[in-house]
Amino acid sequence: MRSVSSIVLLLIPALAFAQESTDKLRSSSDNVQNLFDSGFAGSTSTERAHVEELPEYPGGQEALLQFISKETKYPTEALEQGITGKVLVQFIVEKSGKVDSVLIKRSAHPLLDREALRVVGSLGDWVPGTQDGKAVPVKFILPISFTLPSGDWERIRKKAAKKAAKARK
Repeated sequence: MRSVSSIVLLLIPALAFAQESTDKLRSSSDNVQNLFDSGFAGSTSTERAHVEELPEYPGGQEALLQFISKETKYPTEALEQGITGKVLVQFIVEKSGKVDSVLIKRSAHPLLDREALRVVGSLGDWVPGTQDGKAVPVKFILPISFTLPSGDWERIRKKAAKKAAKARK
């Protein structure tokens, strides 16, 4: 696993609203929901634009960040090619708390997309969101960033230079 810890840094702003005061929560939730609603085809009337209680990952935001950091494996081919980027993964936490309808909202590269889908699809059950005391499905977008530390960039540059030198011979 290579420097997947940077994923945590970009994930925090997207989920920080879950720990804020009620007013800030509603405001942030509205902004995020607008992002979900714009361009999301196939919304159903059972998906809520606003909820009283957002779904929560067991153990809270910190546990979610740890899970993603631990489970995300930088794809070897992407690592060797120096491929980096941020993948936006959309999913729904259903009334049952299960993660469903996982899809790529914004792609970085097919190799990174596949890993991001795998990790989000394996999140497990959440405490569902509620509205009027009843569990409701809620959409989320989770950014997962794949970055390489400077040491890896240097190794990739050297490998590419050797490959180019061989090709010239």
